[in-house]
Amino acid sequence: MGGAVIRGMLAAGRVQPDDVLVFDPDAQRSAEAGSLGLRVAGSAVALSDASTLLIAVKPQRYGDLAEQLGALQRPTLVISVMAGITMHTMTSNLGRHARIARVMPNTPARIGAAMSTVAFSDSCTATDRDEVMAMFETIGLVHRIDESLMDAATAVCGSGPAYIFYLAEHMMRGAREAGFDASSADLLVRQTILGAAGLLRHSSEDPATLRRAVTSPSGTTAAALAVLDAAGVGDAMARAILAARDRGRELSKDA
Repeated sequence: MGGAVIRGMLAAGRVQPDDVLVFDPDAQRSAEAGSLGLRVAGSAVALSDASTLLIAVKPQRYGDLAEQLGALQRPTLVISVMAGITMHTMTSNLGRHARIARVMPNTPARIGAAMSTVAFSDSCTATDRDEVMAMFETIGLVHRIDESLMDAATAVCGSGPAYIFYLAEHMMRGAREAGFDASSADLLVRQTILGAAGLLRHSSEDPATLRRAVTSPSGTTAAALAVLDAAGVGDAMARAILAARDRGRELSKDA
């Protein structure tokens, strides 16, 4: 995700390659950063003097990174792209100089279509807020929230693409079982989801109204939806979001 953000900023001209110093223990990703013309650090310690610090690691790896960074020695805008790691935890690790923004984008950032949510600490300045909003607008839409909703936003937006991919996976399976070859099933499902998402994005009508417009009484769509309702798919979807939210809360306790 950090790579997607940096690529977006580079493409938008918000930063130049020489402005960015990257540390990644993964040699392949470090090489990819170097291929973009970015400066590559040999250790996390080299990042401690940055004026803006973007942390985009798995939450389970944050503890080791924070230990390497230690308390920051100068006022620093710290942008966190991590599920479950709270501002309180980061302030405890990084010290009083950390002005923290928590951001949760999602994988459509790779094509400039992310939905990112952002929460700011009280110590963030107006300039900090403008900088972070502009940074993540290079990869999609940005919506400001309170930190208390960050775990819920992670469940809806951060994990959300996986729900759509899960739907697509099983729609394709159903298309194959209905008689289509794999290539045709792939095409039909991808374009159907793309078109439906576009209609949802640009329509003023809510999803239920759009669904009803497709569903003729006693028709084919009604038959399909009856199966989904009988299986409890709608309730399961809502429970899945709550489960993802609760896991985010558990991660914050483990940090």
